[in-house]
Amino acid sequence: MNNLRDFLYLDSTKLQSFISQIHGGFINEITETTKQLGGISAGVNIGVLPVGGKIDASKGKESESKRTIQLTDPAYFDILYRFLRQEKILIEISESSKTDIDSLKVGDFIEIEGFAQPPVVENWIIKVKEIFTFFTKNISLFGANQSSKSKMISKQQMSQLKQILDFLVDFINISRKDPGRQYIRIALEYLDCNVWCGLLPEFIYSQLNALLPSKVRILGRIERKLKPDEVWKVVDLDQFSQSNQANQLLEMLNGLNAITGREISEEELQAQSPDFFISPLAIYQ
Repeated sequence: MNNLRDFLYLDSTKLQSFISQIHGGFINEITETTKQLGGISAGVNIGVLPVGGKIDASKGKESESKRTIQLTDPAYFDILYRFLRQEKILIEISESSKTDIDSLKVGDFIEIEGFAQPPVVENWIIKVKEIFTFFTKNISLFGANQSSKSKMISKQQMSQLKQILDFLVDFINISRKDPGRQYIRIALEYLDCNVWCGLLPEFIYSQLNALLPSKVRILGRIERKLKPDEVWKVVDLDQFSQSNQANQLLEMLNGLNAITGREISEEELQAQSPDFFISPLAIYQ
């Protein structure tokens, strides 16, 4: 079955809210469909589950099976997905769809395909810490093999750098916008822009840092479109009280990018036009 989805994220609260608005809550539709079919027995497929009812022909009465019907969240999602497609209110954004993003409006249901990165703030912190640890473990080698500032760094200076790093991480965790969300960035290379999604941790199915980066599909509603030249920062490092020391630290760590193959950039923490934001319902592959 090629249509099976591997969910990375599924917001069950939003999902059930949308489902409850379809045809009076959907359970009513199951009952009505069963009644209309009539006969000795009747059955109807809802999502991926069969639901049946029986008719007592001798007495001309309908008797319903005393069976608990439980739909899982992925089954509910399939119901909602097919409804959005049938009602032609789901906009597909892909390399082949040639969608004009300027025509999109806040509140539109969209499905996009793109290359998703791990949660930006969490991944940024992990990357800075890993490069700093790499630097501290190998500082003697850097000093022996090249004439660099690392040769002159004392234990006291290293301790101060570690304090600056810890202070910076605390500042990021306290000052970040929407601290209850984990923001991921999805690159739409065919539109030369990024889509940002704020994920609620309780609806994340797997460890995103282990699964991303990878190609994914996302269904959700447009939450915000940036104005021309607008920049939105998840974390504004310019507000950090020790910004000069932090810049020196990041510059020093970026000096190792030829060895580590990793670069630290403040731009990773900010969105800019024509980027836009989605309130995600589901992320899957």
